Amino acid sequence: MNAFRQTPWRDVLEHPWPAALLFLVPVVFLLPPLPIDETRYLAVAWEMREGGDFLVPHLNGAPYAQKPPMLFWLINLGWMASGVHAWTARAVTLACSLASLALMYRLALRLTASQASARLAAWFLLGTLYFAAFANAIMFDVPLATCVLLGVHGICDLADGRMRRGVAVAGLAIGVGMLVKGPVMLLDIAFVALTAPWWHPSRLAGRRGRFFGAFLLAMLIGAAIILAWALPAAWHGGADYAHAIFLRQTFDRIEGTAGTGAHARPAWWYLVVLLPLLLPWPLALKGTWARLRLLGSEPAVRLALGWFVPTFIVFSLMSGKQAHYLLPLFPAVALLLAVGMTRGALAVRSMPFALLLLVTGLLLAAVPWLAPHHLHGNAAVALWAGAVIALLGLALLLLDRRRAHPAGAAIATLLLVLLVKFAVGHGPEARYDVQPIAAKIRAAQDRGQAVASLGSHHGVYQFAGRLTHPIPVLHGEAAILAWAREHPEGLLAGYSGNYRVRAAPVFTQPFRGSTADLWRARDALESGIAPELPRNAAFEED
Repeated sequence: MNAFRQTPWRDVLEHPWPAALLFLVPVVFLLPPLPIDETRYLAVAWEMREGGDFLVPHLNGAPYAQKPPMLFWLINLGWMASGVHAWTARAVTLACSLASLALMYRLALRLTASQASARLAAWFLLGTLYFAAFANAIMFDVPLATCVLLGVHGICDLADGRMRRGVAVAGLAIGVGMLVKGPVMLLDIAFVALTAPWWHPSRLAGRRGRFFGAFLLAMLIGAAIILAWALPAAWHGGADYAHAIFLRQTFDRIEGTAGTGAHARPAWWYLVVLLPLLLPWPLALKGTWARLRLLGSEPAVRLALGWFVPTFIVFSLMSGKQAHYLLPLFPAVALLLAVGMTRGALAVRSMPFALLLLVTGLLLAAVPWLAPHHLHGNAAVALWAGAVIALLGLALLLLDRRRAHPAGAAIATLLLVLLVKFAVGHGPEARYDVQPIAAKIRAAQDRGQAVASLGSHHGVYQFAGRLTHPIPVLHGEAAILAWAREHPEGLLAGYSGNYRVRAAPVFTQPFRGSTADLWRARDALESGIAPELPRNAAFEED
């Protein structure tokens, strides 16, 4: 840390909050909602507002049981203050990200009594690639991470003997976390409590029974909070909805080690993706095993290990896997890295990460010449994005030679994420903005023209068009032609991965890797329907 104290950047790097605001806020206001997940969740929040049913979320007019309602409630609460905007939903998750950084700082401070460790922990969390990517995304995992961090604080209160506060904080965190993303909240913090006698033995000697009893009480409070919504929602939503929220959405994700559940992947999959998710730190840090082993007796290190390792193993044994499921565990990694660096067991070495950026940028900039036929009109984006990434790597090489602080690599990661998001959201032909076709659908509905979808549309059009009526979903050529015969003046909407009318569309726009189109129903009757295209796995529910 001495080299860091000698640099003129000390005041800038003292805290990560300015960097967080500088590099995360622009996306909130300038990036359109990205299909399929962000548009889907905005559609659910929009239908909640339009239908006035805040108990049972709906998507395309049907009960939506895949997620609990907390994120949709928060978005609607934001809309009450700001009006209906996509940026409001991004601001909600950004607020959760900033809260997570503050909770990370406080957790490291209370466990290490070191402000240096606390600041480093916040920097390591902010600069982790996957946290930076999701920090302002309209998704559930950052709000869940905020609840997990709050729950860990509650467990620390219980371990320190502050029983009333610990029960209240942990119980609230568990309840709200389950309202964010269901019972996975318990798994994300359970091992922190179960390993407490190992990471805090001095304070729990002779009072383990009281500690675990208090944690059980906190879980009961959390269960009461989620049931206060789930029971009336199950009654209001009907038997199928009740079965979905109480059983299917839990067991479908853990079902089968045989690999038959949602997003089924092998047990080793998380081991493969973990290091890329944690970039730049696997490349930007170096340490010695002998020094790292000496940290094994520190409470902060033991808590982080007890938090991450068993939870990671259990996640790996579950059939359903998505990379962002691990995001609530990243604060444990940030805590480990911060303690390791403060104690001298780890040091920053930005050169490998800087070289990776430099080489990746140069290769990307060369793609227009190396593989011009695979760019589909994105040559300028590849060239400019590659050049900027290469310059980013070069700047990191030149400006972070002292290797004293993780802020350089963290800021480079934040800039990289910002660049990629703008390249995706504002690239040629606006391939991720469904506003044009959604406006056409809204205009058709307003004039009483029937509109149906060729296969599932996953709510892509609802929020962008501010639709007030569901879009019927048609599966199979027979069903599509039958609907067309009943509504010959209607419109059929479709995009890649679904059925397609053989006739030319009356409206088309770029969408992801293909197009989104509108056809007249009478054209479908005359020309017929093309076979269903292979289903795009990216369209599955997360």
